[in-house]
Amino acid sequence: MTGKQSWTGENVGEEWVLASALESVERAEGLAVRYAGLAGFDADTAETVGMVAREAAVNAVVHGNRFAADKRVRVRCECEGETLRIVVADEGDGLDAAAVPDPLAPENLLRSSGRGIFLMRSFMDSVEFRDLGPGTEVTLSKRYVVLRRDEAETHLIDSEQRRKTMSMKVKTRSVDGVSILDLSGRITMGDGTVTLRDAVKDAVSKGNLKVLLNLADVDYIDSSGIGELVSAYTSVKNAGGELKLLHLTKKVHDLLQITKLYTVFDVKDDEGVAVGSFMG
Repeated sequence: MTGKQSWTGENVGEEWVLASALESVERAEGLAVRYAGLAGFDADTAETVGMVAREAAVNAVVHGNRFAADKRVRVRCECEGETLRIVVADEGDGLDAAAVPDPLAPENLLRSSGRGIFLMRSFMDSVEFRDLGPGTEVTLSKRYVVLRRDEAETHLIDSEQRRKTMSMKVKTRSVDGVSILDLSGRITMGDGTVTLRDAVKDAVSKGNLKVLLNLADVDYIDSSGIGELVSAYTSVKNAGGELKLLHLTKKVHDLLQITKLYTVFDVKDDEGVAVGSFMG
């Protein structure tokens, strides 16, 4: 990784050149969170900006460069005037954003992927794609209220303190024939989605077809995590079972709402009621 930072009065910018690896996705997210805090956004909004940058970086690493070791991802964050900009560019074959299927269309709701660009557009004021030939560049912009430098630094500290990087963990227990998976941490591309996939696969392989995912301690989820929830739902259903969700945090609830998946899943707020709701 290489990077440089530049300051001009109240404007600040920083650019990193990253490898085509999942570790770079985490770095891009962290950089965006830091600059969102510097811009004066509250901690929740800064985390959402980080998630959006993460989606752009996933597209660059996975779909643009396809993990190619000889290709790089460039990430630039800047606060200029009253606008926070995050620019992510890859060196791949290019992406036609207009050709990505609408994830809200009924026929696409149960697709395990394709929500990243939708989330970018949902949370940012402007999302612009540019063909670099080769490569694709996406510019994510969000306006903010200009703060004094000391106020911005306070928001920066608060945002970084709130940002959690806990890895995904699963504890499995059985209640009245229902396999309850207590999830904690972040469901994101990589270890998070693999951990969830393996836990659901293990439950089904053991004949546990009544699966309840307890998301009370899931503090963060990206589009890959949402896709993994959809895949889990589909795999259990195809095996003749049922999968339900329990104790959604506000962030997960809101993401399922805007992606229209809240009505697809059977969501419960009480464990006893959830266990009793399974068929047979």
